[in-house]
Amino acid sequence: MMRSASSTKRRSACPIAFGLDLFGDKWTLLILRDILFFKKTRFSDFAVRESISTNILAERLARLENAGLITKQQDKTLKNQNIYHATEKGYSLVPILLEMSIWGLQHDEQTPVSKEFIHRLTTEREQVVGEIVSAVQSGTFDEYRVQAMGLDLKLL
Repeated sequence: MMRSASSTKRRSACPIAFGLDLFGDKWTLLILRDILFFKKTRFSDFAVRESISTNILAERLARLENAGLITKQQDKTLKNQNIYHATEKGYSLVPILLEMSIWGLQHDEQTPVSKEFIHRLTTEREQVVGEIVSAVQSGTFDEYRVQAMGLDLKLL
């Protein structure tokens, strides 16, 4: 399928390089994670969670919006604040975030996730991924993390 030329010069025709140019830094996928998995919507939500500096956060949110991964709307109540939501294009990154999470769970010896859950990931991968996607889509991922993954509420 032919795509229109972008106004930004690409350094490579490689699809991995294309993705990395958009979200290959330290912060962008964490911001998307917070929007997609944890339903964070405000600038202050992101700044507090990971201690990201405000200038970097503003640039990453603008980049995500320009790429069509999120939308920004002025809060109807607090006119000086914006609300951010994932677009369909943004939601299409959920499988990538899940795979990165699974890899981290399997290889991080200090993960707070229960060994039972990690075992389920290796033996019932498709079912567990389906459960996670369902929890993300229904807005119940925090509950899933406690019930299925064995996480302590204090970690949320």
